[in-house]
Amino acid sequence: MDTTQDYVMYIENIEQALEHMEQAIRQNIRKVDICTRYSSMQYLIILFEADETKISKVMDRIFMQYYKQYDKSNFIPKYEYIPMMEDREEQ
Repeated sequence: MDTTQDYVMYIENIEQALEHMEQAIRQNIRKVDICTRYSSMQYLIILFEADETKISKVMDRIFMQYYKQYDKSNFIPKYEYIPMMEDREEQ
């Protein structure tokens, strides 16, 4: 999560935004996937055997749900995708 440039971060607002993000994540991932708080402003999501082409759609659904639950625009969600396993062809 990033903040807008003109926004002063207060711990209560950060926690409220992150609670909504966690709810949005949990509502949009499968039971086999994992979500955990990674840092004060980050979540780590592990999608088990996810189709790489669908990751952006999963993240879009999470962000849409987040914006429905948290109507303030002082936090801007973003994500970074990192593959965890090599291609099976390379093995």
